[in-house]
This record gives sequence, structure tokens and C-alpha cells, in this order.
Amino acid sequence: MGRTDSNKDASEVPHLAPLRKDSVHANPGTTRCCADWSPPAWLLAAVGALLLWLAQPPIGCWPAAWVAVVPWLCLATRRELSRRDRTLFYFAAVIYWGVTMQGLRHAHPAMYGTWMLFAFYLACYSLAFVLLVRRVAKAETARLPLWIWVPIIGTGLECLRNYLLTGISAVMLGHSQVPQPAMIQIADIFGSYGVTFVILLTSSAIHHAICVNRAGEDVHVKTDAPFRHYFFRFAPFAMAMSVVIATFAYGKWRLHQVDDVAFTDSANTPSPQIALIGRDEKVLFVQDASREMEIFDAYFRQTIEAAEAAAKAGAKLDAIVWPESMYTGSLPWFAETVEPSRTVEGAGEPLAIADPSLESIVEENRLLFQRRGAQVQAAIRRVTGQAIDPDLIVGCSVVQHGESPRMYSGVVHLGARGKVVDWYGKTHLVMFGEYIPLINYLPLVHRFVPSGMGIEVGSGPVPMSVGAIQISPNICIETAVERVAPNHLAKLLAQGISADAIVNVTNDRWFNGTSIVEHHLRCSQMVAVTCRRPLLIAANGGPTAWIDGSGRIIDRLANEQAGFLLTNIEVDSRWGLYQIIGDWPARAMAALCIWLMLQPAFHWMPTIRMGMVGKDSRKV
Repeated sequence: MGRTDSNKDASEVPHLAPLRKDSVHANPGTTRCCADWSPPAWLLAAVGALLLWLAQPPIGCWPAAWVAVVPWLCLATRRELSRRDRTLFYFAAVIYWGVTMQGLRHAHPAMYGTWMLFAFYLACYSLAFVLLVRRVAKAETARLPLWIWVPIIGTGLECLRNYLLTGISAVMLGHSQVPQPAMIQIADIFGSYGVTFVILLTSSAIHHAICVNRAGEDVHVKTDAPFRHYFFRFAPFAMAMSVVIATFAYGKWRLHQVDDVAFTDSANTPSPQIALIGRDEKVLFVQDASREMEIFDAYFRQTIEAAEAAAKAGAKLDAIVWPESMYTGSLPWFAETVEPSRTVEGAGEPLAIADPSLESIVEENRLLFQRRGAQVQAAIRRVTGQAIDPDLIVGCSVVQHGESPRMYSGVVHLGARGKVVDWYGKTHLVMFGEYIPLINYLPLVHRFVPSGMGIEVGSGPVPMSVGAIQISPNICIETAVERVAPNHLAKLLAQGISADAIVNVTNDRWFNGTSIVEHHLRCSQMVAVTCRRPLLIAANGGPTAWIDGSGRIIDRLANEQAGFLLTNIEVDSRWGLYQIIGDWPARAMAALCIWLMLQPAFHWMPTIRMGMVGKDSRKV
């Protein structure tokens, strides 16, 4: 670093050189961008946003993720960042998130407003990343160098995004590496957050190297101890490369275990044959009974085709899986007996029932539902020639009655002769898609809300037996919020039930084949790794797919393809630390981010005696 006009202060502390007068960086791990190279703030913001967009679907250029935040780091560590610069950056982030999430607008005209609000909301996390990095960079004392703070801040903010306002895991930075299976295996230790941390650590090391090169030397002053000087200069690169190599090596080891260790129990646990049925049926928020029956009939015909394929292969079907709500067919499952004087809302218009006949009508609908299931099973048996009815695991509306009727988005399990064994109610609802917060206190909003919106939260995970294995079902967004499936498995394990596989039923036709569908698929792949469970997806207008416990796609249908997958899942005996500790490391980083937001300075941090620069360094 260049010398100042006066070395008076440096003479008082021989091992320290003075700070350049034009530098605002005081953190010992901060590298300043060269004063001669200062591109406009809008350009740095736009380049970073473009690289992030390229790294994810629909382009999926995964190497771009490793350098995507470098322009934003240069922006955060420049000498001046005016209010205008911050505003320009924020709107660049809004555009990035708006383009990335534009598939949300296809669900309903009312979703256009939600889509834009969502873009403005997510852009707040991007702005917070830049501002928190800048705050750390300007700190005069800090326990950690900036190149370590960067991944902590970025990972912590992703964790906050996964919890606030019910949370969403789509488009996490770590998801960009899904095409490289070896790089995502650490998700069984730290979740997707671990992959994000590795990427951000590498990006901060690249930023450090760029700025050192542009400035001619490190921001850390030269010392009489060459080791210290060279340590600070090369530590970020050495650390990042070591972590990347360790991550890759761990991933290769875990993938190698698939052949040697992962399926050691398969000989004792016969693998069930499960058919995943997928189509691309157009759906609306409100559908009449005739349209629901058309959808049911289309899926029934597709199921018979799957049975014919199984018969040709000489296989029997242990279970059939239909996507979210496709089985309803104007006849939801009535889960419990209703009380007299209640109004039952089925799949269509509210059905007012006279008190004397209420019980008999509800029981009649229950019998019709199960009789329909038995007919579907009988048709499959006639085709495959098997003696035992296949289980039906189907997405279907559920009406539960207690003190008042309640509607659920459900998965219903039908066993032999169409008898309903159990059902699962969705536990994580889509805000503004399945419910609106405080809607009861906003009467003027009701007329803008499509009818059919407003369902209840399910009671918790429900295991479903298929052959010799247990599966844990979930619905739609529940694989797009990373914590949901692991929490389900943990709750089942606490009951003494170990789920062997995860089944997701979803209706992604709302997104009209946009990149939102691929983001959902990547979320599911990461969930498979975090849980070390094979994951099966039956989707309408989406990725009907068979994913193994390493997050790799064994087979899939195109998003708009009508067809089926015949799967033969095997129990994965591997386990990971994430199944024990969950996302607590990421939560700790999120807590640090919150703390940084609330602190105007770092006066609580003691000065580190490692040749740091700043006004407090003279006290060393």
C-alpha cells in the first residue's frame, strides 16, 4: 500500500504502516477496489443480477454462480455508495427477481400484483446483503475478515428468507450447482445452505484477489513478519480452494457409497413398483363438476396405460400416485362425520343439507368415494393380472367435520377394495395462493379474492405403507421450502416410524411451463439429498420425476408431457448430520445478520492483534 505524507503514527507502532487517507476500509480482512477502477453502481448491480439469472434455470449456466456476487461485492466495498446508487441497485434486484419469478403471474390475474410485491420483497434481501457487507467492510474492529463475513451474511440472509412470511427456498444460490451432483452432497450436513456458503466463500476470495491485484498490493499493511503479510494476502484463496476441494471430495465419496453402502438393505426390503402418473391438464381456481370429471377420466386412462406397460414388462403395480387435487373429480373425501345444521362445501358450490338427512348423505358420499377407488383398482388388476389391489396414493380435496367444516388440500391413501387407510393434509400453505393473512379483517379485499382460496393447515406428517416400506407424502410447495420434509421425517422418527421415501404430489400447471417449474424440481433434488431419501414426484404440468437419495434424476417426464413413470425405489441406508441438527448452523448465521442490522457499529468487538488497520490499531 502506498505511503502517506507523514509516517509519524507508524513510528509509534513499528510493525504497522499508516492507512491511506482515501480509504474507507478498516476491517483487517477488507480489500479495497482500486481507486482508478470505479465502474458505475448501476453497471455493477446489473452485471451481478445478470450472472445470477444465468446461473439458474432457464439458462442453468452453473459456473456463473461462482462469480455472480463479485460485482456486488465491488459495489459494497467502494469508497462512496450514495442513496442514488443504493436505489439503482435495489431496482436492479427487483428486475432480477421479477424476471426470475415471473411464472407466478400465470396462476390468476390477481397474481400479477402478488408477483410484483414478491419481487420487491425478495429484492430487500439482495439490498441487505450489499449493505451488511458494506457495514462490515467499514468496521474499524472485527473478529473476522471480510472474506469470511461475506458467506456468513449471504447464507444467513437465505435462511431468513426461508422462514419469514412462511418462507421460500426456490432460487437459493446453492441450487445452481444441482447439475453437478458431487458439489451438492454436503447438503446432507448443512442443507442447501452449505453449498451457498462454499460458493460465497469462493466469490469473496475472487473479489479479494481482484482488488489486491488492482491496488498493487494487499489492503493489509506490510509487517516485519513476512508470514503475516503473505498469510493475509493468500489466505482467502487458499481457504476457498481447500473448502471447494473438500466439498468435491466429500461428494465423490458419498456418490461412491451408493454402490457400496447405500442399498445394503435392499435384499431384505423388497422394492415396491410405484407408477407416477403425470399430465398437463389445464386447471382454474374454480372448476365446475364436469371439468373435474374430465380431469379424473384423463388420469384414469393414463393409469390404465401405465398398467398396460407394467403388464408387458411382467411386473405388478404396488401403488399408483396421482398429482395434487387430480383425483377429486367433484367427489372429495369426507374425513369425519359432520354435525347437524352445518353447510358442507365440496369441490363445487356449497351444498346445503337438511338436518335430518345430513348423516346419511355424508355417509353415502364416503361410500361412493371408496366404491370409485375399488373400481379403479379392479380395472388395474384386470390389465396387469395381479391378485392384490394396488394402493392408490392420490391428491384429493378433503372435507373434515368437527365443530365447523374444514377444507384441506390432501393426499388420500386407499388400500385394498378402495378402503381409505389414512389421509394427509397439507401443512405448509402458499400465501396469497391458498390463504391470505388477516383476510377476515380486510372485508374489502374479499371481492378481489378468487373463490376456492382458503384452506386449512393439516395436523402433521402421516406415514403411508406401500409393500414393505413407509413413505412420507407432501404436497406442492412443501418440497420448495427445504425445512418441511426434514421436519416431517424427524416427527415421524420421534413416533418410532422411519420413512423410507418421500412422495410429492403437485400441480405446477399454474406456472404455465415457466422456469418456476424447474426451480421447484431443483428444490426437490436438494430435499432428497438433505433427507437421504429417494423422492418421487407426480405432477400435473410439472416435473413428474424419480429422484434418488443423491439428488440425481433417475427418470422424468417433460413438464408438459402426458405419461407415466414406473419406478422401483430402493431404501437408501445412508444418513447425514442434517437429519440430526437440521438448519441450526444457518440459523446462527441468520441471527448474526439480524444482530448486524440492529447495530450501528462494532464497538463490542475487541481489536485483533494481527496487523490490522484503523484508529484503534494504535492501541495494539
